[in-house]
Amino acid sequence: MFEARKICLLSAFLVLPASENRIEQVIRAYCIPARKDKHAAYNETLKKIEEGKRRRIEHGALLLSPVYRIAISTAASLILIFLLQLLLFSQTRFESTDQAATFRLPDQSRVVLSENSSISYSKYIWNRKVKLQGEAYFEVQKGEKFIVKTDEGSVSVLGTRFLITEKEDKLKVSCYEGKVAYENKKLQEVIPAGTSKEFKNDELISSETTDVTYPQTAVFSANYSGEQLNQVTKDLEDFFQVTIHLETSRNLLFSATLETANLESALKIISRSLNLHYSFKTTEEVFLTEKQ
Repeated sequence: MFEARKICLLSAFLVLPASENRIEQVIRAYCIPARKDKHAAYNETLKKIEEGKRRRIEHGALLLSPVYRIAISTAASLILIFLLQLLLFSQTRFESTDQAATFRLPDQSRVVLSENSSISYSKYIWNRKVKLQGEAYFEVQKGEKFIVKTDEGSVSVLGTRFLITEKEDKLKVSCYEGKVAYENKKLQEVIPAGTSKEFKNDELISSETTDVTYPQTAVFSANYSGEQLNQVTKDLEDFFQVTIHLETSRNLLFSATLETANLESALKIISRSLNLHYSFKTTEEVFLTEKQ
């Protein structure tokens, strides 16, 4: 009989990985009760070792089998297809109900979405392409070509301001700065600043000029009477999609009518009336401070 409570053969460590976290597994796998005869214990231990070898050989054969390799390859292909579909077809969508909504796209281009309209674009791959339903005003940051797709055609620009109105089977494009290009199945049209063109059934049906510099949907309009200044700046932040840091120790009240499509014009009115100073850290971040 063995005097020790457990027998752990060196060969067991040669078969199993020699990491510390496997030592207890080896002991449990190859321990022999003290009451067993030493020859029976030895034979049983060898039997366990051979059984372990056989299982590993069978597992290796399974990994090398054509069926297993095909199954793994098929699973990997399905995962890849799923990931590609997730990247290509997942959409970010903005919608408005009975009020206009303002937001910025990933390239910081600003959009004023008219009521009951929507815009969508790729969630994971930003390629400066959006899909519009309804009406929206765009202030596009300069860069690569920016494309707005609609059911009636597409509008492409590099960086400018314009309005697109899609209604029933008509599409109207109004350019306020620079120029835009409209394209459908049958024609291509360049629309310069100060011009509006309307299309129906892939045909140009009207063209007109205008001296309007901003559409009404892009104009911030509010009348304040003794309003807390932090509420006024909050309204401006929401409409122009910027961050305004108000740094003043005074409790300031603002009374005036603001009607402008230009943030700086609104800041000038506020600063003059309350003796403040404004400065832009970036195009989307503004500081309002007391004059020294």
